[in-house]
Amino acid sequence: MYNDKRSQFFLWTYEMPPIIEFKDFSFKYRTQANPTLKNINLTINKGEKILIIGASGSGKSTIAKCINGLIPSSFSGKISGSLSVCGLSPKDEGIFSMSKHIGTVLQDTDGQFIGLTVAEDIAFALENDNTPTDVMKEKVLEAAKIVNVESILNSVPASLSGGQKQRVSLAGILVDDVEVFLFDEPLANLDPASGKRIIALIDEINKNQEKTVIIIEHRLEDVLYRNVDRIILMENGEIVADDTPANLLCTNLLWQKGIREPLYISALKYAGCELKAEDKPEHIEMMNLEPYKQKVLSWFEKIQKKYLLLQTKKLLWS
Repeated sequence: MYNDKRSQFFLWTYEMPPIIEFKDFSFKYRTQANPTLKNINLTINKGEKILIIGASGSGKSTIAKCINGLIPSSFSGKISGSLSVCGLSPKDEGIFSMSKHIGTVLQDTDGQFIGLTVAEDIAFALENDNTPTDVMKEKVLEAAKIVNVESILNSVPASLSGGQKQRVSLAGILVDDVEVFLFDEPLANLDPASGKRIIALIDEINKNQEKTVIIIEHRLEDVLYRNVDRIILMENGEIVADDTPANLLCTNLLWQKGIREPLYISALKYAGCELKAEDKPEHIEMMNLEPYKQKVLSWFEKIQKKYLLLQTKKLLWS
């Protein structure tokens, strides 16, 4: 039944304990009156690719800070419930210990650069571990090749494009062989074309390196350029949905919660189509459009007639 390598991998991982698990978890920043996260129950398994999405202020970035240990190490507050990441408690381990398991790429990549050159920046974690020079050079080159930056190893990070900076940040956590890749709004400073290239690269790392990937982003259509296992939808510090992209796109929940749906999904819904998950609505290139063609054509004809009628009235009254 499970013949291909990836199916065997997921069968094996689902028999293992979750790599990340929130249980009745709440967090209130020290300077705020009300909790930012409320009663979070969330399980993420090894090898999954998860998108956490929500409007501004929904709590999605706070979840990221809890996972990588920034909360409570750098952002103090009151925690209730439990959180386990790679079998560890981030609040007890601290940032340094968690960085050996969680690699974080922030939206402001400039704030992450340490080295004077790309090669130095990629090697930063290895230098901290007193890695022998020959091993360090080998690992830096290997990581640079994976993200296709081997030709700019001597460049100054500040001189790079937004997409190149994201790739260098990725290489910097690849050399440390972390278990979880955490991306906090990786598309924020990228144009659509560069965003697609980064999403494709993240997908390759998820598949080829068998890493767990968590993407926190609001640009839904761009992230869905490649497959996502689940979407976690947040609102006011709570999880309001945890489902596959196909199932969520068939509902109106995303736009109700302030998330812009892919334009083709909005068009189909305006045309009166009732989407079905089995038609793969998460990818326009793969979606079965046959059941919706007639309704779309009828809708288009109505729109055309209304437009022609409006233009005729304008001509008559001009």
